[in-house]
Amino acid sequence: MPKIDSDAATQALNDLGHLSSAVGHNVINAFSAIVSNAELLRIKAATNAIPIDNSTIANLIIESAIEASAVARRLIDFTRPITSIGDDQVALDHVIDRYVDAGRQAERDGMTWTADIQPIPPIYGQTDQLEAMLDELVANARESRSDQAPLAIHFATSVDSRGWVSLEIRDTGRGMSEETLVRAIEPFYSTKSGHLGVGLSIANGIWRRHRGTLSIRNHDVQGVVFRLCVEPCPRDTYR
Repeated sequence: MPKIDSDAATQALNDLGHLSSAVGHNVINAFSAIVSNAELLRIKAATNAIPIDNSTIANLIIESAIEASAVARRLIDFTRPITSIGDDQVALDHVIDRYVDAGRQAERDGMTWTADIQPIPPIYGQTDQLEAMLDELVANARESRSDQAPLAIHFATSVDSRGWVSLEIRDTGRGMSEETLVRAIEPFYSTKSGHLGVGLSIANGIWRRHRGTLSIRNHDVQGVVFRLCVEPCPRDTYR
């Protein structure tokens, strides 16, 4: 009979417990909102006594359903097995440039986007996965805002002393405690009630699939700096 690693089994059960609790909390809240708003529509239809616009309630129902489905999508992304990223070459500086431009145009909550995009060698990767990774890092920056204070996010590309491609993303949010810095990419770890705590884990998983390394530190002045490094494609393979 194979020997069972009790510590590993306990950790697996703990992870399952965190997962069940997080998913249950988010999904139950979402479906409670759907049911309660649908009940308002039913009562209004029967009595016409509730002075609420139908479209307002319908929008709340739709938003709640989208939130519930987003939980499932994020979990699928987190549990997706690590696969090869292929041999497509991606100009990460161009990806960041387009991403920042789109962010500036779509910005609705006052976050300032800046960038220092230096030319860098191409890397092996998949653009859609890299953009999904950036979405998670930007979402983390948004959540770091302190009491609706002005928030800025800055992207910088460069080549480090080893010749590796480097991407730094800095926000001007609250920063992280020492414990959070250590555990930030740990699955299901969150300092916010009701949050799954998988965003940074997903981002780190995507970057690891690209054979990169990710580090996090507090900025000397304010906010957090994510530093992502990866070895570029060999020069003789540039396309």
